[in-house]
Amino acid sequence: MTLLELSRQMLELAKQQEWESLAKAQAQRATLIAGMSPGNPAELAAMAPTFREIQSIDREILEYVTPWREDVAKLLARLAPSQ
Repeated sequence: MTLLELSRQMLELAKQQEWESLAKAQAQRATLIAGMSPGNPAELAAMAPTFREIQSIDREILEYVTPWREDVAKLLARLAPSQ
C-alpha cells in the first residue's frame, strides 16, 4: 500500500470513528515514512502534489479526531480524583 493510499484509508477510518484501526494505520504509515529515502530533487518535485494531498488529508483527519479527543479529555477530567 502506498503512502497516499494509506492516508486515504486513515481518513475513512476517522470518518467511521474507528480509532484503534486509525492508530494502527498511523503507525504503519510512520513506518513507511521512516523507510523512505530522501531521493533526488527531481523525484521530490514530482512527489510534491502527492505530499500536498497527504497534508490535506491529514488536516481533514484532524477535523474528525480533535472533537473526539476533546470529549475524551473532558471525560477523563471528570474521572480524575479531586485534589
